[in-house]
Amino acid sequence: EASQPLAAKPEAVTNQKTTAIPPRATPLMRQRDVMEMERSGELKFQTITNDGNDETMVSLITLKNIFAKQLPKMPKEYIVRLVLDRNHYSLVCICDGDIVGGICYRPHFSQGFAEIAFCAVTASRQVKGFGTRMMNQLKQTVKDDGIEYFLTYADNYAIGYFKKQGFQRQVTMKRERWVGFIKDYDGGTLMECPISEHVDYTDLPRLIDTQRKAILDHIRATSQAHVVHSSLTQLHEFPVDEHGDVRGSEVSITSAEDIPGLAEVGCRLPRYAYTWDGEASTLVHVMETVLKELLAHQDAWPFLSSVDVSEAPDYYDVIKAPVDLAMIQRRISLGTYRTLRQFAADVRQMCKNCRTYNGEDNIYFDCALNVEATFDALAKRATETST
Repeated sequence: EASQPLAAKPEAVTNQKTTAIPPRATPLMRQRDVMEMERSGELKFQTITNDGNDETMVSLITLKNIFAKQLPKMPKEYIVRLVLDRNHYSLVCICDGDIVGGICYRPHFSQGFAEIAFCAVTASRQVKGFGTRMMNQLKQTVKDDGIEYFLTYADNYAIGYFKKQGFQRQVTMKRERWVGFIKDYDGGTLMECPISEHVDYTDLPRLIDTQRKAILDHIRATSQAHVVHSSLTQLHEFPVDEHGDVRGSEVSITSAEDIPGLAEVGCRLPRYAYTWDGEASTLVHVMETVLKELLAHQDAWPFLSSVDVSEAPDYYDVIKAPVDLAMIQRRISLGTYRTLRQFAADVRQMCKNCRTYNGEDNIYFDCALNVEATFDALAKRATETST
């Protein structure tokens, strides 16, 4: 059983407008776009190492320049030494014939893991899925060499990227398997990524689609969440008055059985008990008692009826959810309010509208403050308890 005073948690007011936000490409959408570029031949990946070939050397120097530009805090001499080291390999990302990024890594074949040294993409290709695609290509490539884990030292700027690629701070490999094989870095965070032999990393979107379908099929088989029922307006009448307010007392919904699908999932419509000054009461009695006090308040005169546009021509351009005491009284009579929270929300919206339109330091602002303060005091005398 839950109990709360009338003053607590007023429900949201209707007619609030929201600004449409354009959809953003999800990581999965970006991966599909990059895969399409791969299928068309626009994008390619190649694993190279310093084999003494002139063409390979040009590619390694190009990749070295990308690392140096995108990783400005890394000493350039150190980048050159590792990229050209014959124990290191580099996966290069080639788009329209140009190298646009890559990953330099050192495989420790005898230990079954590889250390990621550098990973970067040119600025124009970032946040387009290239970095993720490179890492997935590398995971698939090294599996053929018996590599089961990646290790890397990530600085604070790279931790987020590596987390998205499946890296974690906890190293699960046995310590003797990797200690002494990789260099420690001050200020870096050691991260590990296990590589599964059962996952095709080059086709993750298909794998995710398969998993999603399996989950949805299971949900469909064990629940009724997929069933779409007729709308309430097709099953019930919702009569309104000349002001557009629903005549709540004439709506025939009284239990969960009146709403298709609700009873089947074990839900029920909430029912409430009310008190006023500690004595049992009813919803209508509490609201009428509070409203009577508000109508008699010496500062309630601005709220007795709707705002006259001849006195405030732009009022309804500024205030999109107008409320006044006459409207509240009419809604009580119609049975529009089903909870005290709905009633409280309208009273508070009325006072908020007044402050919003008139600003501070004027009689209307003071009236709104005084009426709302009186309402707060009255609200403490009422409770709404779910039964």
